[in-house]
Amino acid sequence: MRLAESIIEGLAVPVISVDVNLRILAINSLAINAFSEADEAFDFDLFLDRVSGLRPLLENTIETAEPAKLKIKPKAGFRSDYSITVKNIGALEGAASPVLVLTFEDRSLFNDLKAMRIGFVANVSHEIRSPLTAISGFVETLQGPAIEDVAVRERFLGMMAKEVTRMTNLVSDLLSLSQVEAKERYILKNRIDLRSVIDQAVQSVGPVAQKWGKTLEMEIGADLPSVMGRQDDLVRVLINLLENAIHYSAPNGKVRLVARANCGVNPLDRDAIEISVTDDGEGIAPDEIPRLTQRFYRVDKSRSRNMGGTGLGLAIVKHILVRHRGELSIESVVGQGATCTIYLPSAAQETPDLS
Repeated sequence: MRLAESIIEGLAVPVISVDVNLRILAINSLAINAFSEADEAFDFDLFLDRVSGLRPLLENTIETAEPAKLKIKPKAGFRSDYSITVKNIGALEGAASPVLVLTFEDRSLFNDLKAMRIGFVANVSHEIRSPLTAISGFVETLQGPAIEDVAVRERFLGMMAKEVTRMTNLVSDLLSLSQVEAKERYILKNRIDLRSVIDQAVQSVGPVAQKWGKTLEMEIGADLPSVMGRQDDLVRVLINLLENAIHYSAPNGKVRLVARANCGVNPLDRDAIEISVTDDGEGIAPDEIPRLTQRFYRVDKSRSRNMGGTGLGLAIVKHILVRHRGELSIESVVGQGATCTIYLPSAAQETPDLS
């Protein structure tokens, strides 16, 4: 069986081979590492007891020679979800007949992605259903008792316009997120002047800041190097960060943007450009910071919705930075505001791979 042992050791999935008496003939290191108890040798009898239905499945496969499948869950004490495929490969030299081969496919990532997709669809459905329900109610009222009431009609039409804007923003952000995700692996070939990116973003959010009575302050380093990237994507990053800061800063508060070169003292461990956006709002609790880039996550749901937020802004920022090999850092002290900082690698160190 030495040849068989060498072969299964070279496979990229856990594999166990047993004889007709369910005694191990060969097992690779991936299976040992995956299914052994801490600091104990692998015990196949104990493994069979832990996996409900596996022993009778093996016995049936011995009798019928038909391949079979079984799923095992982490709740049985394993670290991952596995799909087990059992095959009867007949007799091998030096082994009792027949020989069974068990291969284990780790389905954890697939199941996690499936759960994320289901959650994403549920969130999108909820976000769209709420304004549609509101608009439906407004229309019903306007078609009924308020049909002749000019004041009520004007008020409801304004509320309907607000809900339509909310849905439009949501669809726009969903399309942006989809496009960014689709292009994450595309090569970035253009050198971008971050001064022009900052100017464009600030001009875009200027009316928003004015509407909410907020002041924008900027400090841009004189030696700001260029980066490899896509202008529109980087503008979107700064717009999202600035709009968040505007919405969550104090009444008549200030939003400060600082851009400067950073010589290696950063999460990228290399020469980079550091751009921070700071508000003077209520701040964010430490346990909420890791969740801020999750889709549809909001610290203050009602406030976010009232201001037209979709809960996708920081998720879009995260995916754009992945493509640009950048990082996002969020720091906050409750009662003292928050600072979002992005780090982008300097173009001087970037050599596009055009292969």
